[in-house]
Parts: sequence; C-alpha cells; structure tokens
Amino acid sequence: MDIQTILAVCGAIVLVSNAGAAVYRWIRPALSVTNDVKLLKEHDQKDYEALQHLNRMNRAQCRAMMCIINHMIDGNGVEKMKETREQITDILGE
Repeated sequence: MDIQTILAVCGAIVLVSNAGAAVYRWIRPALSVTNDVKLLKEHDQKDYEALQHLNRMNRAQCRAMMCIINHMIDGNGVEKMKETREQITDILGE
C-alpha cells in the first residue's frame, strides 16, 4: 500500500465520523425534547389527580358544614351527618 491509499482511507474515516457526529447533533435535541414532553405529561397527570382529590375533599367539607348548619338550625339531620362522615372517611382513605 502506498501513502496515498492510507491517507485516503484515513480521510474517509474522518469524513464518516464527522457526518455521524453531525447527524447525532441534529437528532439529539429532538430526542431531548421528546423526553421532556413525556416527563411534563406525567407531571401534569399527577397534578391533575391531586387537584381532583382536593376538589372531592373540598366538596365533602362543604357538605359537612351544611349538615352542621342544618343540625344547628333544626336539631335534626343526624342521619345526614352520619352519611357525610362516611363520605369524608372514604375520601380520606384514598
């Protein structure tokens, strides 16, 4: 083998590696964005579920307040208070 053949082979290796590096630099940001979007979707889903739980708890607390107010006004409604207590207990158990 002469020197020109060796230099040509080395040049081809450098050219292929530079082309591979360019493709990698071009694709890497897209893959990074895809992973970031997936993580954000998972985070948003967890936040949504937490907000739904807080919303259910808030409604149960409002029902409890209404039962207490009704009981204070007319002295009845004990069964409704027991039912609301069970609902709150179920929500807290989630």
